[in-house]
Amino acid sequence: MEWRVAPAESVKDRVVLDDILDEGETMASIRDRIMATGAKKFLSAVLCEKLINKSKPLRPDFCGFEVLDRYVFGCGMDTKGYWRNLPTIRALTEGT
Repeated sequence: MEWRVAPAESVKDRVVLDDILDEGETMASIRDRIMATGAKKFLSAVLCEKLINKSKPLRPDFCGFEVLDRYVFGCGMDTKGYWRNLPTIRALTEGT
């Protein structure tokens, strides 16, 4: 992962909480970078975790619920730039 913008403030001796987990590669890279800058602890809290058929480099510390391996949107997640602000989480039908 290439960082285009590093965290603006120092995280040395602080607890860092992140928010989204899909396959876990990006969050693992963020965790490694945050811990390397001196954070006291890294926690991940996700609204939902996608159930996929491969191992992940980390598991969330806190998870609202699990979703099947489908493209989900709403509650801050979009699909092709649409439906980010839906008050519910929806999934695309397979093949769309």
